[in-house]
Amino acid sequence: MTQTKISKAFQTTLSAEAIRILGLRPGQRVNQIVEGNRLILEPLEDVDALAGSLGKGKRTQSIDEIKAAARKGISKAGAAGLEESR
Repeated sequence: MTQTKISKAFQTTLSAEAIRILGLRPGQRVNQIVEGNRLILEPLEDVDALAGSLGKGKRTQSIDEIKAAARKGISKAGAAGLEESR
């Protein structure tokens, strides 16, 4: 466990270990979840994380196919994150 201090501007620094384990990048968004007296930061997947989720090919895809592939990619990334946290 790593400790950090809250600044006067209510800012804190994440440990290098947490950044590495979670694969965080500058500018990436995270959800803040409060459970009791705990603050949980949950990384949000961004467009870059979905790269390749539609597969290779030159066929034009419908918007419904793109949305379905995006949901599948996000679910897969979320499931992988859940597995890592166990």
